Amino acid sequence: MAQRKQTSFSELRVGILVISALAILLLVIFAISGDIKLPGFSKTTIVKTQMASVDGLRKGAEVRLSGKKVGSVKEINFSNQIPTNQDAPNNIEIVMEIDGKLDGRPAIERIRTDSKAVLKSAGVLGDNVIDITPGTSAGKAIQSGASIDSIAQKSVGDIINAAQTAVTNLNAISADIREMTGNMKAGRGSIGKFLYDESFYVNLDTTVRQAEGLIADIRDGKGTLGQLANDPALYKNATDTITKLRGIADNVEGQLNTGKGTIGKLLKDPKLYDDAKSLVSKLNDTSARLEGLVSKIERGEGTVGKLINDEKMYADARDTIEKLNVIMARLEKGEGTAGMLLKDERLYNNANTLSAEMTKLLYDFRQNPKKYLSVKVTIF
Repeated sequence: MAQRKQTSFSELRVGILVISALAILLLVIFAISGDIKLPGFSKTTIVKTQMASVDGLRKGAEVRLSGKKVGSVKEINFSNQIPTNQDAPNNIEIVMEIDGKLDGRPAIERIRTDSKAVLKSAGVLGDNVIDITPGTSAGKAIQSGASIDSIAQKSVGDIINAAQTAVTNLNAISADIREMTGNMKAGRGSIGKFLYDESFYVNLDTTVRQAEGLIADIRDGKGTLGQLANDPALYKNATDTITKLRGIADNVEGQLNTGKGTIGKLLKDPKLYDDAKSLVSKLNDTSARLEGLVSKIERGEGTVGKLINDEKMYADARDTIEKLNVIMARLEKGEGTAGMLLKDERLYNNANTLSAEMTKLLYDFRQNPKKYLSVKVTIF
């Protein structure tokens, strides 16, 4: 009886030893794979980020680097300060533990100050995870406890809301299409009349028949279009015209190449170029002189400059114009000698009477000059 108990106790110790060995082996395997963190097996680095929303993210969620797991979420904390409005960004702090390796090297070496943290979904119905983009040489090595920037991503709820809006719009479009189809079947609208109006079909059939007749006339050489399409003389004239135009083009090309003719001389004659260059030089000199003249005028030099810039001359001219306006006003009112000459009707009547009397006197003088030219001689 004692021997049996001793045998059972030995078997129990062996079983415990086997189970313990399996447990240690599993712990080592999980520790190496990163699923379980054991003290002394990996070095942990704390990295923080701030986000406006952590929809679906929980403590212990995976932290990935370009999709590969390198750590987990340690804490999710709200900011100590209460935001001033609903749109205040990044009021939630996420603390992450980075302890994974990439290609045998610590993954923290790939996370730099220019890395970005993105909240992503592990699947359609899976939990959210933090995915970090690798840093570049432009950034600095991240230190434990440092923060990196985050990138806002659409959450699953936002996507579902957008999908619901799209479905609502599709339903509205479907209703519009159903209404449009009903109008077409009822023969309403342009398309409905096009499909169901018999008069439109008759008109279209008539147009097609007329087009067929027109094409037949053209084929038979009838009408202007028919003659244009079937008259060989017209074709010959067109060919001759094209030949002449080709000859003119060849002649022009020859003149351009040899420098002969008007066009050739315009392109090849150096004298023409020199004359044009001389003309341009003269125009430049003239422009310079005009510019100098304008400058003198602006400075008030010379007669024209004084006329334009001398304020005294402007004041004198203004006074003269005002005096002339006063004189004209007095003339219109009939004031003064000149005004009376222009406005007094008696002066006009007297002048008219004087003219009539002078005319009579001249007429009488021509008829009887002796009456006015008598000479009396007296001898003492």
